Amino acid sequence: MQQPEEIKYWVNDKPPLPVAILAAVQQISLLGTIMTLSLVLGRTLGLEIDEQIHLVALTMVSAGIGVILQTLNRNQIGIGLFVPMHSTSAAFPAMAIASQMGGLGLAFGMLSVVGVVQLVVSKIITRMKEVIPVEIAGLAVFIIGIEVGLLGLRNILGIGTELENDSLNAGVGFSTLALIIGLTIWGPPILKAFAVISGLILGQILAIWVGLVPTEDLKAIVNSKLFEIPPIGEFGWKVDWRLIPDFAIVGIALSLNCFGIMTVAQKSYDASWKRPDIEGVKRGLMAEGLTNIATSFINGVSQTSSGPAVGLALTSGIVSRIVAYILGGMFIVLAFFPPVTYLWNSLSTTVVGAILLFVGGIITITGLRILMLRLLDSRRTIAIGLAIIGGVGSGLLARIADEEAFYFALFSTPLSLSLSIAIVLNAFFLINSRKKLTYEVPLVENWHKQLDKMVWELGKSWGASPETVALIIHSLNELTDVVTGHELISENDKKIYISARFYQSFCTVKFFYTGEGFRIVDKPPTPEQMLEDPDSVTDLAGYLVRQIADGIKISTLRNNTTVITLEYYD
Repeated sequence: MQQPEEIKYWVNDKPPLPVAILAAVQQISLLGTIMTLSLVLGRTLGLEIDEQIHLVALTMVSAGIGVILQTLNRNQIGIGLFVPMHSTSAAFPAMAIASQMGGLGLAFGMLSVVGVVQLVVSKIITRMKEVIPVEIAGLAVFIIGIEVGLLGLRNILGIGTELENDSLNAGVGFSTLALIIGLTIWGPPILKAFAVISGLILGQILAIWVGLVPTEDLKAIVNSKLFEIPPIGEFGWKVDWRLIPDFAIVGIALSLNCFGIMTVAQKSYDASWKRPDIEGVKRGLMAEGLTNIATSFINGVSQTSSGPAVGLALTSGIVSRIVAYILGGMFIVLAFFPPVTYLWNSLSTTVVGAILLFVGGIITITGLRILMLRLLDSRRTIAIGLAIIGGVGSGLLARIADEEAFYFALFSTPLSLSLSIAIVLNAFFLINSRKKLTYEVPLVENWHKQLDKMVWELGKSWGASPETVALIIHSLNELTDVVTGHELISENDKKIYISARFYQSFCTVKFFYTGEGFRIVDKPPTPEQMLEDPDSVTDLAGYLVRQIADGIKISTLRNNTTVITLEYYD
């Protein structure tokens, strides 16, 4: 891994304690607003107000466990990066059905199925590298950014609430956004790192001043109990095999989300990133699955990796694992203080929307950068294009889908639907896809153009990076110039033959011709050797190609055919 320039405190760095604590507070301010989804579920399930507060508290404990497990990277558990979790509503429809069928115990007990499915996916995802290439990772990041940004915009505009068309509400939201942007670009270094929490505080003050925060919400903070131990497993725990398909689909949807967020983190925290670390994603899925199993037993709300939190860490330049441990501890400790829950509940939705819109824009551009890392042929273009449209239009598709159907969870987020489309189409297009191809290039006028065109077309079909394709072209041109310029190729067969094979991130190119071979040396010839030894010129070419390729070897067959094998890691 290589530290990006914009990251001030990297993964293993130890920031000053005040900085680490403030970074954790900034994260918890954002994640806490999403944690209030627990209140929505509580009202849906008909819980009393005290039970709703207990549900939020136990969900906070789950979030704390999750971020700590995700950061550990021990015993094949945790990605080892700063990737917090937040509550998700993906399981709410299934939980509502379970509650009607067997009570609250069944609703929470079936969440364990979500975690088990994620554990299963973690075991098989390493075998799916072929159908989850880099461009699908970029798609995931892009859709996450769009999803987060649109949620923020919806909050600012008050869509679907009594604040819709309220110019005051929108004004506060866009003013908060402008403040965050201004601090990020022109603020002093300390405020750049904490621009979001600064915007949150000032935006909330403005919202209170103009009357966007109900007085009852503020009174609830003061009147609530200062300390309370939430009862673990208050609602019970049981399972029903008839509901397994409903919750299994939720598990798959959250696994797809986890893959996307892990990719965001890997790309954002590593300047040398080239492709998703599937082993890291596997460990991340394991941590998230165990978290959701624990959530089920203690009666909390299901957790998923948080795109907004990763985006916030990136904008602040603080991605240290020390902050993750502090954040996890804060979540668990604050679960015993009900006023914190009421404080989160009082935050103005338009102020939170400004933060989400800001973070979403950054994540979206990161996704576009990943997509541009690879060449796309017609198959990949179709798969990614349709997946983007499906993700953006998931709300339209959800309108015609049966909410009670077991597959409805795939429509619960744009990300799950978009990735499902992309993975299925990519797997379908791999049928009869030839990964090993052989070409014949006659050494006539303009052979360079024919060779260049051939390799670029190959690169598109592979989904290779432009840099790797350029290196292959450079190597082949260098080799061809050597065998023709020094008359190593037979006059009776003035052709070169190229066999290319690409597998995942590894490429092998074989360069054939009829004629004499030459040496591949480890050191360039000296000027004296260039003057005295006629073969030193070809030695220099062999040395240059060795520097370009990740591996090279040369052999001569019995029929006087010379074979040069080049290897590249993409």
